[in-house]
Amino acid sequence: MESIEIKELVEQITRTRGLDREFVINSLRESFIFAIRRVYRDPNYPIEVEIDGKTGKIEINVEKEVVKEVFDPRYQIEVENAKEYYPFPVPGIKIKVPIDLKSEIGRSVILRMKQIFLQKIQEAEKQHIYKGFEDRIGEIITGMVQKVDKTGIYVGLGKVEGFLPPEEQIKKEKYRPGQNIKALIIEVETKGKRPFVKLSRTHPNFLKELMKMEIPELMEGLIEIKGIARFPGERAKVAVHSKDEKIDPLGACVGIKGTRIQVITKELSGEKIDIIKWDPDILTFAARALSPAHPMNVFESEEKIIAIVPDEEIKVAKGTASQNVLLASALVGKEIWVVSQSEYVGKKKISIEKLKLDEEIKASLLKEVDGVFSIEELIGRIKSSKLISEEEIERIIKENKEVFE
Repeated sequence: MESIEIKELVEQITRTRGLDREFVINSLRESFIFAIRRVYRDPNYPIEVEIDGKTGKIEINVEKEVVKEVFDPRYQIEVENAKEYYPFPVPGIKIKVPIDLKSEIGRSVILRMKQIFLQKIQEAEKQHIYKGFEDRIGEIITGMVQKVDKTGIYVGLGKVEGFLPPEEQIKKEKYRPGQNIKALIIEVETKGKRPFVKLSRTHPNFLKELMKMEIPELMEGLIEIKGIARFPGERAKVAVHSKDEKIDPLGACVGIKGTRIQVITKELSGEKIDIIKWDPDILTFAARALSPAHPMNVFESEEKIIAIVPDEEIKVAKGTASQNVLLASALVGKEIWVVSQSEYVGKKKISIEKLKLDEEIKASLLKEVDGVFSIEELIGRIKSSKLISEEEIERIIKENKEVFE
């Protein structure tokens, strides 16, 4: 290869493939070294390659030992011949001897070098492209299904390959080659022989980004999504909050006659989406999160939230396979228990009636104390009601030891 040819090659690759100039030059250098070492069948052959990036000039030197008599010309050079490269050679020293590409290496080595170099560049270009996708993690991308098997769905994304593993697929969806598909970029794997862009259709942010695409107020930041909980392909709850009091976050997200949310539901294979108005008060938020149920009373008990609902709404509050209450719990960030009104009332009366109390005090508790579901809750309510002094509470607990145990 001539100097001009090398210079043009480096400039062309740097310009058209977006690779660093120094990387291209180093790759070319390594390709020469690898090809020459293969010719001499020595992976450690003492070869040095220097390439001037500005002029394209290439120098190849091999380290040889100066000897009186040569037994292996690959590693040795006679004293007389060494004088051409070193002023006063003596046996035993090592000197650098230049190699002529055309006369000593041959065309086959240069061709092999070119092949190795192009492979390096192609691999680097692929890595460069995939690295570019790292800045796009969290974005939705559209691709074409290329292959479907047990390991997952392989999706064409232009020059790169996307992969949708089983756990990131909506279970009831069927995919076929040639089908266009939207998915969220969640990871970019550049290591290994087969780099790929990992995709998801089940991630909460996939729903979030779909909503941004359909709802301008979200994209503009006038409305924000406070939380998302999903059973992909089945049901989801999204908590939204408006930064502008004039904008109704529920109406904006649902759209006129549900037009906006229906587009998203269709993309998610019929996933029903409940839009919930977020509230900083966790109890108000929990009550709303149980929609379409309408809790009569919501309060905290130890590490959970208790929601009392009308008897006729208990099934709605829990939902199919308890989906509604589970999604509400995930959205709020705290476990929610739903209890029917009749169950709640019955437990309250039974708990209090079991106590050995003065009838006047018992009547006051039945009137004033609510939200009783357990002995622990009852004690807490008695203490917080302030109907009885601390001393009286201790006496009641001792007298009703068998109830509180």
